[in-house]
Amino acid sequence: MWRRLTAPILLPLVPLVTACSTVVTVPSPAEFVIAKAPRTVWVTKSDHTVLRLEKPRVIPDTLSGFERGEYVELPLSSVQSMRARQAAPGRTALLLGGLTVAGAIGLYLSRASAPQGTCEPQLGVEAEQTGC
Repeated sequence: MWRRLTAPILLPLVPLVTACSTVVTVPSPAEFVIAKAPRTVWVTKSDHTVLRLEKPRVIPDTLSGFERGEYVELPLSSVQSMRARQAAPGRTALLLGGLTVAGAIGLYLSRASAPQGTCEPQLGVEAEQTGC
């Protein structure tokens, strides 16, 4: 029974799992890296190539980090834009709301499918007399 209920309830929630964060363009790459110390950033260089930079650091006018395990340094003047993962509070609220609704539906369906009354034998009373 639960297997039949689990899939229809949980499958629509799969896209919401990634809802707590999103990748967005940051306005000031150097300030962002210094203030937030992100694990990963995506840098678009002025020649339109995109680098996925792990453990980025800013040293006066240079952005450094690791791309595919190799240390890379880029002058900040060659950085056209930078994207980074940031919290998405609206999506997080949607996730929590979806989980709440799914839990309520699951609870309702489990109670609706439960037997309504139990028929327990009583001492000295025949089963036919109790309606069981």
